[in-house]
Amino acid sequence: MNSIVNRLVPKQRKMSTRLGGLLIIIGETMFLFSLLNFLMITRLQYYSSGDTFIRQLFPHYLIFLLGMFIIAFIGMWMAYVYVFPSKQRFSQEQAIKDNRSPLYNKVLDIENELDELRIAVNRISEKLDLMAEKDKDR
Repeated sequence: MNSIVNRLVPKQRKMSTRLGGLLIIIGETMFLFSLLNFLMITRLQYYSSGDTFIRQLFPHYLIFLLGMFIIAFIGMWMAYVYVFPSKQRFSQEQAIKDNRSPLYNKVLDIENELDELRIAVNRISEKLDLMAEKDKDR
């Protein structure tokens, strides 16, 4: 079964970082294009001849735009306060289930080794304390 999977899954290539870097830069700057699209769509919606409700509610386009930015800011605030922590906690809990995370398993191994080292250091410290008391008694 494992050999079938090895044949079906292509091996990864060693490459330069240019392609990955380009994709990351594009992904990180896409929000700028989203802002431009947002501005263009708000103008279309505000000046739409078939829907005068928004122009009645907001007498000027800049007031309408400010209202949209306030709504967007409230959405970002709610995502920052509620959604991100929940998603982060969920993904972390999923990662440590059923030994799915090699990094988490390494951390557990390191914790166990640190506990063993603490015990050894405490034993050595106790022995040194006993030796110091014996030297005082002489």
